[in-house]
Formats: sequence, C-alpha cells, structure tokens
Amino acid sequence: MNKLPNTHRKNLRAIQGLILIAFLLSSLISQSTQAGWKDFVNDMKSEVKSSSTSKGGLSSSEISNGLKEALQVGTKKSITVLGKTDGFYKDKSVKILMPKKLKKVDKLLRKIGQKKLADKFIKTMNRAAEQSVKSTLSIFVSAIKQMTLKDAVNIYKGREDEATRYFRKTKAGEIHKTIRPIVRKATRQTGVTSNYKKIYKKIRKLNPKLTKSMPDIDVYITEKTMDGIFRKIAKEEALIRKNPAARTTDILKKVFTR
Repeated sequence: MNKLPNTHRKNLRAIQGLILIAFLLSSLISQSTQAGWKDFVNDMKSEVKSSSTSKGGLSSSEISNGLKEALQVGTKKSITVLGKTDGFYKDKSVKILMPKKLKKVDKLLRKIGQKKLADKFIKTMNRAAEQSVKSTLSIFVSAIKQMTLKDAVNIYKGREDEATRYFRKTKAGEIHKTIRPIVRKATRQTGVTSNYKKIYKKIRKLNPKLTKSMPDIDVYITEKTMDGIFRKIAKEEALIRKNPAARTTDILKKVFTR
C-alpha cells in the first residue's frame, strides 16, 4: 500500500478521533438514559406506595373507612343526645338563650315581674330545637357516604374539628333549609310563638321602640340549632381523636391510635 501523504494522514487521524468521541458520547448517553429511566421507575413506585399507604402502615382506604365510621358514630350520638328532652335546654354548651337583640326586653320583663314569661320563652325555644334536630341525621349520613377518599384523608390529617368544618362548608345550607320549616312548626307546638307574641304585646305597651329590634324568632332558633349540632359533633370528633375509650370499634382503634 502506498504511503498516504501527510495531509491525508492528518485528516484520517482527525476522523478516527471524531468517531471515538462519538462512540464514547453515545455510550454515556445510553447509560445516563438507562439510569434516568430506573430513577423514574423507582420514583413512581415510591409515589404509588406513599399514596396508598400512610405513616404507621395505614392505607388510604383504611383511613377513609375509619374516619367515616368515626363520623357516623359521633354524629349519631350527638344528634340523639340533642334530640332528647332537655338535650339543648340543660346543656350549657348549646342552650339557646335570649337573642342579643332582646337583652333589653329580657331585662325589662324581669324588672316588671314577668320573669316566668321570659324563662318560659327560653325553655320553649330549646324545646323547638330538640324537636327539629332529629331531622338532620340523614343529611349527615349522606354527606359521610359521599365523602371522597381525598376528603377523608385530608380530614383525618387536619385539625381536631376538621370534619365539622367540612360539614359546615358543604351542608350548612341544606341543614338550614331542612330545619327551618320544622322549627316553624315546633315553635307553634311548644308555645314559642304564643310566648313571643305575649312578650311583644307587653313591650309594645311599655317601650314601643324596643319592638323594632325584635328578630324573626324562627330564623334565630334555626341558626342556634345548627350551631348546637356543629358544636356537639366537633366535641365528639375531638373525643374520638384524643380519648382511646371513645374508640368503640376495631377500625377506630386502629386508625386513631397513632
């Protein structure tokens, strides 16, 4: 073979060098791609594992089932207690008192010897609440059943009254709409309406200006009944989260024992 001219030999060496560099780069890229794919697969596995299992080895479905059971237990207990005679009236945390707008009216009634009328009015308001509260159980049961897996996990990881906040946000309107006509009927049956009219007549004679501030009593009782329900459920929710004795089933013990 004839010797190549110096210029050709230099060009050949340059081409060979480029081929070697290209080979090394393709090898590195291939290894990097494989390593990246493995990392991606491992990351995906970790993501799936973390999404299906929480700390302590509990799956999201177990958390959801446990939480829903806790809410059903707590809600049913709360509404059962509130729906009994004196459920509102003898529980200071939920007892419906004289509306703020009627504080002056209340004071005036007691001043003129109408203490019994004022006390009877308060008692009948609470009786109306006790009668109407029972109708809300089905709304809460429905809300619990419709709760998504994500909702349940977020509530479980949230504040001690997170579920109660969720109920307020999603069902307050429906509860108000359900309770109001029952309250209206109960106020007539328990004597709230008649007592309110008696108070109105008394005040109109003594101080007509005060009658202008007297509220819609049905709306007031409806709102206070709702407040009482949510306050009671929040208390039960916190109890199950904190007190082992309140966890009455195996799933509650498993989910809420951290």
